Amino acid sequence: MKYIVSFFKAPIWNKLPLKTVSLFWVWLYVTMKWLQLGPDPDRDVSLVSKTERLRLITTDEAQRQFKGKNFDYITPAGIYTYCDDKSRVEYSDALCLDFDHLDDDSEAMKRKISAEELKTLLLADPYWGEQILLMFTSPRGHGLKVFLPIDLAKCDYKTWFNALRSYFMTTYGLGDKQVDSSVANESHACFISYDPLAYLRSDLYEFFI
Repeated sequence: MKYIVSFFKAPIWNKLPLKTVSLFWVWLYVTMKWLQLGPDPDRDVSLVSKTERLRLITTDEAQRQFKGKNFDYITPAGIYTYCDDKSRVEYSDALCLDFDHLDDDSEAMKRKISAEELKTLLLADPYWGEQILLMFTSPRGHGLKVFLPIDLAKCDYKTWFNALRSYFMTTYGLGDKQVDSSVANESHACFISYDPLAYLRSDLYEFFI
């Protein structure tokens, strides 16, 4: 099934999925527009306050612990019975790149840019802009989660990941840490955080609200 992923309730050490969901469902969660549709016990009504609280924490380790304990997550690469690479049931035909440390102006990062500025550039990209499936600001507010379609009949997941990572690093002058290599594993967790301006490709809307 295209663009269907597994959804896991917090904390991060919970490795058993609650259900499978579409990227539209994820977008509804990220933007909190699902509240317009009525009660949903699987989604967290406190996502806004949790995102705000996370961004007020000043140390990386404290942020990491708070995020891991409090934020639900998905596996962008596909459907899993357990969150590890051996437990995949089906690929989603999507891949998530994690752009991070965008506002770090150290030499190692190569370029300082806001998440909103990069979002505008990516949507205007001549090769990938119109193909972006879903994009939202990362939980700590310094990066972007960018979901892209891939064709696994052409090459494997890791090859796609490395090629896309290299393309965006080269095209936009980003450093090694700004396009995270640690999420190359297929079962990596993508935390869901609040972003009222999250982008969803128009053909992925399942109904109008």
